[in-house]
Amino acid sequence: MRSVFYEVANTSISRERFIDFTKLIGILFLMVNSFTLLRLQNSGGELFVSNLSVNSQSLMIVTWFTAGMSLFFFSMGFNNLIAWYSNVGRDGSQWNYLVDRINTLLGPVIVWIFSSTLVLNFLSRSENFPNYLTTSEDGVMSSIEFILWPLWLVSIYLVMVLFAPFTIYLHKKYPYATLLSLITLTILIDNINFALNLSYIKLFNYLFFWIAIHQIGYFFADGKIQKVNINVFRYITFFTYGYLFYQMSVSESYLSLASYRLTSLNNEDPPTTIYLIASIGLICLFLSLKNVIEKVLNNQKIWLLISHIHSNIYTMYLWHLFVFFSIYLLGLTTYYAPLILLIAAFIFGNYERSMFKLSSNLVKRVNPLQPWPSPIKARFSINNFALAWFSALLVLLGVIHLTLGGIGQDGFFTIREFYFLRSNTFEGIGRIFIGLLLLNITVRGLKYKKRILGGSILFIILSLFTRNLIDENLTSFEIYFSSGAIVLFILILIQNSNYKSKTRVQ
Repeated sequence: MRSVFYEVANTSISRERFIDFTKLIGILFLMVNSFTLLRLQNSGGELFVSNLSVNSQSLMIVTWFTAGMSLFFFSMGFNNLIAWYSNVGRDGSQWNYLVDRINTLLGPVIVWIFSSTLVLNFLSRSENFPNYLTTSEDGVMSSIEFILWPLWLVSIYLVMVLFAPFTIYLHKKYPYATLLSLITLTILIDNINFALNLSYIKLFNYLFFWIAIHQIGYFFADGKIQKVNINVFRYITFFTYGYLFYQMSVSESYLSLASYRLTSLNNEDPPTTIYLIASIGLICLFLSLKNVIEKVLNNQKIWLLISHIHSNIYTMYLWHLFVFFSIYLLGLTTYYAPLILLIAAFIFGNYERSMFKLSSNLVKRVNPLQPWPSPIKARFSINNFALAWFSALLVLLGVIHLTLGGIGQDGFFTIREFYFLRSNTFEGIGRIFIGLLLLNITVRGLKYKKRILGGSILFIILSLFTRNLIDENLTSFEIYFSSGAIVLFILILIQNSNYKSKTRVQ
């Protein structure tokens, strides 16, 4: 932990401590909600999982003020735009940006996936480990899928990074029109009743809603929000929460913002207008308290405590539902949760702590209103960017599979059906590792490029072959997707083979 002490002692004057605090509190809200809103209990020989905010108005109100995912992605919007400016300030490339941003989060995630795969598959062989949970709607949920719920945050983060080069361009060209369009699309899609065969359109709100929250962070990074009178944020906070309280008094609408995928009726899956209003209100609430928060964070002891938690926050978040589940199975009280999370952070969080940085020297500003230096464009190469973007997409698909399908609980080659693409656990984990290898060879390890591309082609062919082992047919989309990936890798291989650098002395 000495590196954390060093970072705190040398924190740059340009550091936005408010953003670090907002990110930290956002994730802590998610963890606190899990321990206060979720309950596990035996019911007729089954393990019943319930969400207390479903039937409690007071707890519904609590979820409005603890919508931590929105705070997190607001802060990540700031961080991602700052990283973009830092990247172009170093004459960086668009694919380099993708690699750096994805590696920042995927490091602790990979450690967690590897560790939890071993632990969960070992525990699932025990007679005392309940493989399935019963929900309030008499549904059945895999225990491992429940424990892996934190991967939703990782999935959404990957989507934000994938679209970051495009959303940053839109922000620079049409900042207000872009944000207004995203908010309008979110509201329209949520409130239009689509025919059953068009119901998939609702899923686009995963994209429009979270990009809208992410874009608000861009405005903070550019200094536009700092120019707004603080009373404006107070008024917005008052009106947004006033609207939510009004809805509670006159409507029977479901208003909880914490679902954990336990009910079919919710405001998170996909995000709704209610979630949008509460998110804007919560962000404005924090912005209205910005000066007070920054004054508190200037205290060196408080900043040291915040930084220590910050340097382990992803690890603790990823493990928190595993700890919640374990506490129930072992018959412990929730008071043990902070201690167990602390132990998990020390055991599994070393990678995250080693990546923890507060005093970065990439780009420094005297104040947030100071304009950014040129160049304003990152270097671009179709081949490298296409490979990096598609590699990140493979990682995203792998993470989505593990989020929805667990880690081999029903067999390593058992097919799980998703919205548009099926896969088994072998393909899910393979996509993550292959995607990360391909992503990183765009900036480092170039001598292994041919081998990794060749190995990726073999992996795709092997994953298709595993379908034959279990007599599972491939859909047309899966065939086109796999064929397109192989063609892309072959084209890059051919172009890489034809490229030769020679130095001649005339």
